[in-house]
Amino acid sequence: MLGALKALGYPVRAVHVDHGWRPESKAWAQHCREVGARLGVPVKVLTLAPLTPGEGLEDRARRARYGVMAALLQKGDWLLTAHHREDQAETFLLQLLRGAGLEGLAAMPWQRPLGQGFLGRPFLDLGRSLLQDYLEAMGLPYLEDPANCDPRFDRARLRHGLFPQLAALGWPQAAMQFARAAENLGDALAVQGQWLAAQEARLGSTGKEALQLAALQGLHPAGQRIFLRHWLRRQGLALPSRSRLTVLQAAIARGGEGRILEWAGGAVWLQGGKIHALARAPNPVDWQAGPWQPGNGPLPMPGWRGQLLTTAPDAAVHALNPALAQESLHWRRRRPGESYRSSDGHHRPLKKLLLESAVPPPHRGDVPLLFHGEDQLVLILGYYTAPWAQAKGQEAIYLWRAEGGSA
Repeated sequence: MLGALKALGYPVRAVHVDHGWRPESKAWAQHCREVGARLGVPVKVLTLAPLTPGEGLEDRARRARYGVMAALLQKGDWLLTAHHREDQAETFLLQLLRGAGLEGLAAMPWQRPLGQGFLGRPFLDLGRSLLQDYLEAMGLPYLEDPANCDPRFDRARLRHGLFPQLAALGWPQAAMQFARAAENLGDALAVQGQWLAAQEARLGSTGKEALQLAALQGLHPAGQRIFLRHWLRRQGLALPSRSRLTVLQAAIARGGEGRILEWAGGAVWLQGGKIHALARAPNPVDWQAGPWQPGNGPLPMPGWRGQLLTTAPDAAVHALNPALAQESLHWRRRRPGESYRSSDGHHRPLKKLLLESAVPPPHRGDVPLLFHGEDQLVLILGYYTAPWAQAKGQEAIYLWRAEGGSA
């Protein structure tokens, strides 16, 4: 790639990432510098801390490598890599063996955004042997990574095990056909992307953590599965297995009020005619009940502080309501049968407020409640402030994260 770009007259820089996990890695970095000097191309060598051996070593190395290279890209820059047809075929097969959907089986895209620039792979249509012939014709030396022959790595086993067997069985062009299948699936993936964007606009789901069940119920079951996977991925959740997704679809069809469905790496809650994404399966909240002195005092939640104050110029810090200054405030958990005072002055069940606020059932017993006395609810962070304690004029409850300073 470097030799071709230089021969075509493109302004180019070279980047080499040294993972430091092989004894010869420093010699490889020096080789890159020497080739760059021969071509008149500046070479930047980035050194990463060695990765610890374990599951997914290749994938972790890849993510680390692209992460540091993405940081170098300015707006309009392209990072071009020399992935070729056999690389694409191997990626396709690895994704197939993992049971991947369109996103995986489309394998490596020709181009995609990366950092402030783009990642491009112009050689995906070219075979490895053609690239080797070009290097020999140009007289450019190259290195062979020993990992390419190491049977511990999945790609090496495919390259030296499966593909020779396919050739012996009568499919010498298997790599070309697999790469072509990945390209065709890439077209389908682009069409799916347009459909998902249209569905997001129709469902109003962009950037939201909840979807209307009625809108999902109107989708074809296959379309529903595709959209749910897309939406769950957008929420940062691991995708459920096909069987678990089928259980979720059945709950959506029934309405599933009050039901939480969990899987490894994610959970959703069906409530109020909506499906809510939970970042993780509900666990007890870590906080301590007890008195609270609001003068710049810590809240029971780790990392949070707050105070009752007035924002009027040169005014002293004071309580929102005179009654609050007479007795200490305290944080505690909810008790069965408790109520709160609504804006119209009526008492309503506290359980109903938490339900309407989409607080999952396992969390409701752990929500921090600020009380005045034994039974006067003052505040539920993010959900409720008692009408009699609400700010008058320029007074407010001021809360912030101590480590970040954000109010």
